[in-house]
Amino acid sequence: METLTRPKLREGLEVIRGMDDHPLLYDASSGIYHRLSRSAAGLVQRLDGSRSLDDIAGLMAARGTKTPEAARTELDRFVKNLYDSGLLDGSPTPQRARDAGRRGKRNQMMPRFVVSRTLLPRLLEPLAAVLRKMPGGALAGGHIAGGVAGTVLAVWALLAGPSADPKLAHWTTLLALVLFLGQIVLHEAAHAMVAQFLKVPVRGFGFALLFYFMPLAYVDRTDAYRLRSRASRVVLALAGPVNDGWIAGLTALVATTVDGTVATVAATMLVFQLLSVITNLNPLLPSDGYAALEAGMGTVDARGRAFGLLKHTLLRRPLPSHLAALTPAARRLHLAYGALCTLYVLVLAYVAVVGTVFSYGSVQGMWGR
Repeated sequence: METLTRPKLREGLEVIRGMDDHPLLYDASSGIYHRLSRSAAGLVQRLDGSRSLDDIAGLMAARGTKTPEAARTELDRFVKNLYDSGLLDGSPTPQRARDAGRRGKRNQMMPRFVVSRTLLPRLLEPLAAVLRKMPGGALAGGHIAGGVAGTVLAVWALLAGPSADPKLAHWTTLLALVLFLGQIVLHEAAHAMVAQFLKVPVRGFGFALLFYFMPLAYVDRTDAYRLRSRASRVVLALAGPVNDGWIAGLTALVATTVDGTVATVAATMLVFQLLSVITNLNPLLPSDGYAALEAGMGTVDARGRAFGLLKHTLLRRPLPSHLAALTPAARRLHLAYGALCTLYVLVLAYVAVVGTVFSYGSVQGMWGR
């Protein structure tokens, strides 16, 4: 096949430098980023269709320590991976790339539905331009400190402040939930604001269904891969939970300084808000906490590798090259993480089912009386 004997990269592919100056191959047609090793980044530049695989393998052998045969074996595997990923002229487009442009996308058990791709960057850029004139480190430090202080205040208010009035529980809980849904929008707007500040604007915003049933707002931060600093990626990931901390602190002030219906709504909201902070920082979920931990450690798609390794191990299938290349220690760590994530989701599902059955029984009992 000519595609594999004289390989040539498709049009629209670009090698860029991401976090820790690591090379990435960006596919402009699908918007997908492909992580490359440093040696692979130099190799793809030679895939222009003018050289045969034997020619390229000879160059690899001349510049390294491998024999021509070993270089050709490694090259064949690399080119086959590019072909399977749809990155060579003449190779079929894989399902992942075909799905990338669809309005509803499936990602980590979370279907996503785009509302707008251009509105948020247009709205946020004027404020981002002003903020860029200020010291970025001071802005980030102040925002994080305020979020932590707000979360601590919310915990104190929940433990020491007034509790929700049970006489008002029915409709105040509904009102608190509606207000909390508005807070979720502000959570995502905080991510978008930091992305705009860092000049990697979000691709769009919309809503998602976590585990296919829990509605959430979301912003597409895919282009954060272009950020070259771990600290920037961590701040972007934590922007939403930190913003939640600020709002929880303000809610705590309301709950502890007023009385009556407003205090009851605020006390109820504090429960939702603190559960949200805990959930968003939980690294066992596809959460902001996981994204921050991944960025801080300098890894990419550790969760995907963990689940892939777990699946291949349980089904006794041969490991693909990117998983086979993991060291034994890294393999054990990924397997443990994948198993913990799976167990956690099963426990959540069990609690949800039991809670639903209990709630249904309570409602039936009330109607029965």
